[in-house]
This record gives sequence, structure tokens and C-alpha cells, in this order.
Amino acid sequence: MYKVYFTKLIRLQTMNVFTQCLNPLTGTVTWEEKDENYDYHQEVARSAFADMLHDSERNQKYNAAIEAAIKCKHELGQEANVLDIGTGTGLLSMMAAKCGADSITACEAFTPMAKCAIKIIQENGFEDKIKLVHKRSTKMTVGKDGDIIKRANILVTEIFDTELIGEGALFTFRHAHENLLEENCIVVPHTATVWVQVVESAAVCAWNTIHPIQHKNQNLLKIPHSIKSCSGAAAVHDIQLTQFPYNAFKPLLPPQPIFRFTLSNKSHLLYNETNCLHVKATESGTAHAIFMWWNLIMDINNEILLSCAPVWEHPDAKMLQNKGIPLDVIADVIPWRDHWMQAIYYLPVETPVTANNEVCLIGYHDEYSLWFQLINESIKKVPDCERPICSCNVHVAYCRTRIGQLNDHTRNKKYIEALKKKITSDTVCLCLTDGCLLGLAAITLGAKKIYILETNFLSRKCIEMFVETNSLTEKVHIVKSVDNLPPESEINLIFGEPYFITSIVPWENLYFWYLASKYSSQIQRIPIAATLMGVIVEFKDLHNIRAPLGICEGFDLSIFDKLIQISSDKSDSPIEAQPLWEYPGKALSLPFVIKKFDLLQNVNEHKNINISAAVPILKNGTCNGVALWVDWHLDSEITISSGPTAEVQPGKRISWDRFTRQGVHLFKDIARVTQRSVVSYSFNFVPQHGNVKFDFHILSKSMK
Repeated sequence: MYKVYFTKLIRLQTMNVFTQCLNPLTGTVTWEEKDENYDYHQEVARSAFADMLHDSERNQKYNAAIEAAIKCKHELGQEANVLDIGTGTGLLSMMAAKCGADSITACEAFTPMAKCAIKIIQENGFEDKIKLVHKRSTKMTVGKDGDIIKRANILVTEIFDTELIGEGALFTFRHAHENLLEENCIVVPHTATVWVQVVESAAVCAWNTIHPIQHKNQNLLKIPHSIKSCSGAAAVHDIQLTQFPYNAFKPLLPPQPIFRFTLSNKSHLLYNETNCLHVKATESGTAHAIFMWWNLIMDINNEILLSCAPVWEHPDAKMLQNKGIPLDVIADVIPWRDHWMQAIYYLPVETPVTANNEVCLIGYHDEYSLWFQLINESIKKVPDCERPICSCNVHVAYCRTRIGQLNDHTRNKKYIEALKKKITSDTVCLCLTDGCLLGLAAITLGAKKIYILETNFLSRKCIEMFVETNSLTEKVHIVKSVDNLPPESEINLIFGEPYFITSIVPWENLYFWYLASKYSSQIQRIPIAATLMGVIVEFKDLHNIRAPLGICEGFDLSIFDKLIQISSDKSDSPIEAQPLWEYPGKALSLPFVIKKFDLLQNVNEHKNINISAAVPILKNGTCNGVALWVDWHLDSEITISSGPTAEVQPGKRISWDRFTRQGVHLFKDIARVTQRSVVSYSFNFVPQHGNVKFDFHILSKSMK
């Protein structure tokens, strides 16, 4: 079960620690006893690089480029002296050793990984060839008594993130050139290029800008000007663009390279840079956002390309398309990466463009971030543009998933239909949801008065803006604390979506139940029930974020597997939250009901729940996960699901709601299952304490 941990710790004489944590189900703060090394284990578990190391294309192209660099130095009659910055498991250093490097110095600042790398290097027989320095590269020294005797002439490193430069790559490369590398060194990778594509997409906008709530051509809630004019969150929106429906956006400009960094040349590594591209629009429309990805040229001969492009722009995919292979089939063979996703940048101003007319696409970057603007006319002087930051609080108070949820017309329509059945001119409603815009819309539907519980300061400020813009001050009362909820005599309807900022997995929104239980069951409620659901899944790729490596490119990394597994067992929940629409997976079973909760009952009077059952596998496949979600029953006829958006069919890909995160259990021991197999599970819920526990096991007869 997920809990929000505070930094406050109390250490015992036994060296164990008590950790203060918030239970998102009950809203109470408790103390939990943890192992003395809990912080250490949590940090190690979060540093897992498994999905990156499972990326065989990445590994093979790094290996090919390292081999080419070493060969180049040897052909020039020089030694190949390699520096590996941020070595992690030591994989790239071992590749260099296998390719014949004369000397290899690897550095790793993260203590657990440095110790792990030393053991891995020893286990693979390279302890005499690789020197590991437990430091950041920026702290390393060169000289007789230094960390390396002389400057290296080959640098290998992988310090990139979704935004390419977000992990401080520019500073790291510049420092290395100035202090650790020879002048004519070879850097692997050799160059990095940022690509952008301007698009029109209402679906993309839904993650960034709150739109008016409408019902049957009636505007139920207006949007404050400060929200409409806000440029959005400064943080990059990382996303698996390949999974974004191709019919949900329209490219307005062809993809453009906008920044190119020659990593082998310090003068090409600028901390602040602006680039203006004059491009003809290929389509007419409104430019809403920019899709971004990057690629690497791994070698100095420009022969080894590693692309992070989405499937429709991936160079390998284009070759397959030319052979007549459908795009959805190609998507299954393009390398999958969760460590290097694509990104969306929202334009500060939506800009209309006309086909065949020239526009100016301007890119900016500082040491760590990128941002963009679009001007639909030719310009001679490039305007300054500060990095966008949120000025309306919405993008700080709510995650993008929640903003998208607020804009989900189908979902809002169901809530409005349920509210209309209950609301009269005498209705006094208590809204138990963070950022409850639908609660405000209830006034327009005819409610007499609305109480809205808003304990989060930023969310409360957002609601106050909506109240003022829609002239609802006299009919809306914002409650700042659970302790100040109105008495039962003042309300006759309790409403929730439900959504709470502190909730991570879907069932933690049952906090609504705990709050509603402060009142008698005689008061009408929306929703009236919640059903916890699950389905057995064969994920195409997602399981690789937790899957052990074993042998990776011929090197034994099982020591790393053990380190991560031990720390994960001590610090991780067996269920994590993931936006499953981004991760293809097919159903191996039908959806199954774990437990239906009657939200009209008092949760505090509910008995402990202990359920054990087995789910039959209906399609042969590889069982690597279980997906979990909640269906909210607004009344006997209307249900909102945080799970699949279409009927689940065993053997078919599941379509998931884009505006919620589902719970996921990934099996440590993945099994090939048949239609004679079952997955057993247990579910334990202690309402008094809000403790939830899941346990899953594969009981299979292996396929031969």
C-alpha cells in the first residue's frame, strides 16, 4: 500500500527508525517502525536501471561505438585510455575492456552502485583492467597522485534523460573536456540532436488547459482568465508518444532538428542557446504543442544512429512502412524505452498557422531545460522568451492526469447526469473531492448551497478563483479542515468524484468513504458504491522496469539484480501506479471483482475483509502482471471506471483510461501460462486502520 512519508525520523537504541507517514485512505498520520537502513534501501530501489539495461539496441550500439573508438586510436598508434562517467553497473567499462582498451577509469558517485559495480567487475574478471573511482567526475583529479594518471582520450557515458540535458549533461561534458580529456578525444556518443514537431491536438491540450464544463450546449462553469492565460507547468511532460493515438493529433510542420550538440567539442556545448527555424507549414490549423525527441550519433564516422523518435518518425519504421507493413505492427518491433521517452512542450500561446505559409519556430535552452514558442510570420529579430512557469497554481496543485480528468467530457457528462437526478432547489451539497469543479457546476444545476472541502492550500486557491469568476461567493462555502465540516443538519447530499491529491493508486480515493462516514447513511450520496477490479495481463514491455537482468550483452549482472531486489523488498509496495494506456498489454483473463464496497454504510463499522480466490487463465501467454482499478457507481445506473475504456477480451490488447493511473503488480517470477493455469490472490482490508494488502501467485502448468 502506498503511503506518503515525511522526512521526520526517530531513531531507537536498537538503531531501527520510526517513520512518520500519512495514510491516504484514512487521512491520519501514524508512525511506522522501519529498518535502520530504510532510507538507503529506498534510494537503491529507486535507482534501478533495469529497463535501460534491458535496451539491447542501446547496449549494442554503445558497444559498436566503443569498439570503433578504440580501433581508431590504435590505428593512429595511440593508446586507448577510456574514462567512463557514471558507470552504474560498469557495463560500458566492461565493453571497453573486452574491446581492448589500454586503460579504463570508471567513476560512480552513488555509493551503493559504486560498491555493486566493483563486485560486478570482479565477478566478470576485469578487476585488473578497470579502476573504479567513487566520486563525481567533477571531483576527479588528474596526475601522479590523482584519480587518473593522465587525461583520457576516449569518453564513454550515458547521462541523458527524456529532455536530453536535464541531468546536467552539458556541465558534465564541458568539465570533462576542460579537466579530464585530451584535446583530440573521442566521445561516445559523438553528437546529440533534438528534434521537434509542431502539432494541433485537442487531446494533448486536455492535459494542460482546463476547459469550461458544458452540458447540452449550456456553459456550467467559466474558466478564470489567469488560468486561460497561463503558459502551463515548467516541468517537461514525458510520455510514450508511440502509444498516443495517431488520429488524436495533426502535424502542422514537418519534424525539425532544432539543437545539435557535438559532444566531442566543448565549443558546441553552450549553456544558453536560441535557435530560430523558418519553416513552411504543411497543414492549416492551430498549433497547440510541440512533440520532442532526440537521437544520438554514436561514432565519429556518423554510421551508428540511436533514435528515440516515436514510431511514426522512427527511421527504422519508415523503412518498414515503405515495405507496406502497417504502423501498428511496426510499433511492436521498434525498441521500447522507459528511460528515454519522448516529451510534450506546451506552447505559451496557441498559434494559428496556414498551409504553405512560413512560420518561425524558436527553441531555447539553458543548462538543464528546453522551451519553445511559435510565431506565424517571418521575423528578423528573435524575441527573448523566459522559460514558462505556472502563474495560476493549477499546474502546481494538480498533476496532468487530473487536469485531463477535469476535461473529460464523457466522464463529466455522467457525473452531471447523476447530479441532476438528486439536485433540487433545496439541495445543500457537501463536496468531498480536491479541486471539485463539478461541485461548483452543481450550483448552475440548481443547488441551493455548496460546501467544498479543500484542505490543500494550492487547490483551495484554484477553487477560490473559480468561485470568484463565476460569481458564486454567496452560494459556495469552502471548508479548510476536516475538523470544520458542516453539521449533518445543514446538508442533504454528499458528492465526490472521488479524487484526492494524496491518493496514488485508485482505491486510495476511498478516502471519500471515510469522510462521508462522518455523517449518517440517511444522507444521499454520490457515488453509492465502489468496486475494486483486476485483470491478469501479459505486458509487452512494462515488466522490464522490474525484471532481473542476469546476463546482459555477455556480462553477468546478477549481483546488481540481487542488490535491487533486496532493497525493493524492504522499501517498495507490491503495487505501483502506472498510466497503463502508455504500456501495451493483452488480457489473459476476464476482469474479476475483488470486492464491492457499499459507500452508504459507515466504514468505521465495517468488519475486516479477508478474501482469497483464484482467477482462471483463458488465453495462453506470458503472465507478468496484474492490473487493478476501481469502478465508481454513481447510482444504480451510472458507473465511472478508472480502468478499461472498452470491453476486455482475453487475448486482446486492453484499452485504458488516459486520465487515471491504474495499480499494477509485476510478478518477480514470470511464467508461461496455459488455459489450465490460474492466478491465486488474497486481499486483506482493515477499515479501522485503512490497511490494504494484496498477494498474487501464479499456479501454472508450463507449456511444452
